[in-house]
Amino acid sequence: MNKIKNLSLIILLAFTACQQQDNELAIKKTIDDLHNEAMVINEKAIKTTFKLDSLLLQKRQQKDGDTITLQNSIHQLNLADEKMMDWMHNFQLDFKGSKAEALQYFKNQLDSVKQVQIQLEKAIEQAKPFIK
Repeated sequence: MNKIKNLSLIILLAFTACQQQDNELAIKKTIDDLHNEAMVINEKAIKTTFKLDSLLLQKRQQKDGDTITLQNSIHQLNLADEKMMDWMHNFQLDFKGSKAEALQYFKNQLDSVKQVQIQLEKAIEQAKPFIK
């Protein structure tokens, strides 16, 4: 009877370990997919920033005093870009830790890259009225 309990426990532990490994791989894949999407959005944000910078320069040359909203939009785009760069710089694909720690780390990173993507999309949306 003890052999059956021990065998059951070993199988359960092995199954749990495999399941955590599968979850970790799935989360890494999702992070990679979101990162790739965010990079495309970030590229759009950078192009939008260049367009707004040119527009701001034109408005200043024409002494058009209403540039506060435009400057704020440029600032939001720059902040979103910085957030993306910070996330990419700090992300550790080869995170070292226990399986549970690694799983939690990658879940947190998944949330972080989602937030970066949302911030980029909001900044681009805010800039739309300025782009023709």
